[in-house]
Amino acid sequence: MLSDQQFHECLTELQVPNVDDWELFLESHGFKIYRRAMPNTALYEYKALGQYPDVPSHLLADVFTDLEYRKTWDKNMVGFKKLDHGVIHYTTKFPWPLSPREYFYELTVHEPKDGHFCVSSQTVGKTRASDGTLQNLLSSNNYKSMVTLVPSSMSSSPSPSSSSLLAVPGVSGAAASCVSLPTPGSESHKVFKLPPTNKSVRVEEYRQDVVMIPSEDGKGCQVWFGYFDDPKGHIPSSIVNWATKSGIPGFLRGIQEACLRRAAHRAASESPSAAARDRPATPDSGIEA
Repeated sequence: MLSDQQFHECLTELQVPNVDDWELFLESHGFKIYRRAMPNTALYEYKALGQYPDVPSHLLADVFTDLEYRKTWDKNMVGFKKLDHGVIHYTTKFPWPLSPREYFYELTVHEPKDGHFCVSSQTVGKTRASDGTLQNLLSSNNYKSMVTLVPSSMSSSPSPSSSSLLAVPGVSGAAASCVSLPTPGSESHKVFKLPPTNKSVRVEEYRQDVVMIPSEDGKGCQVWFGYFDDPKGHIPSSIVNWATKSGIPGFLRGIQEACLRRAAHRAASESPSAAARDRPATPDSGIEA
């Protein structure tokens, strides 16, 4: 989740972009997408700046966080499950012949001012610092705590007490990994078992922050979008570039169309004609006029 200072920096960037150390990667659908190399890696982080003139910020935030609705418009989505302690298990397709990727992450939504939204996602587990080094520090909801991923190979080690174990249905102890999650306002940790990987590759490093604010006329919104993940595996840079150049525009277009469909559906259901159709018939009083 972005700090207050980072949030205001994003708001400033929507007016005066700070892209001195960023490369313009592509322009699409009213957005400029930038990237820069992560130190000591072959990976890039991305940010996009743009606007939707016909999508209000509250509608975009609603659609962005509605994973059930996302099944209807994101062709790359395989599925999701809400696990204990607010963790989401999300699986997405990768271009053939690559295996699907799965994410275990926390989602937070912050509205510091009416119509101003910050939607953040970050994997539980490792995060990458600005110098490229890996850390196990998770900062979320204004508290910090150590997060430890225990590989399946260590499943024979002594397990946490049953009182602190949060079960995931259908998962056997011998085949699962364990993740230690912080408890807000407490030094204690809760541990639950992650489902075992099958054909999917588990992404351990992922973060996404989206800032949305109303446009001046209130009919649309301005958007700041930041993204990074390490898809793992030995993927040629040519495939990564191709997937990114096709995937980002597709997502930007897809979520806008999904917003417009939701708005149209709501308008139709709230229209006087729809209300008349749904109103129960008035019983016949038997009195002739």
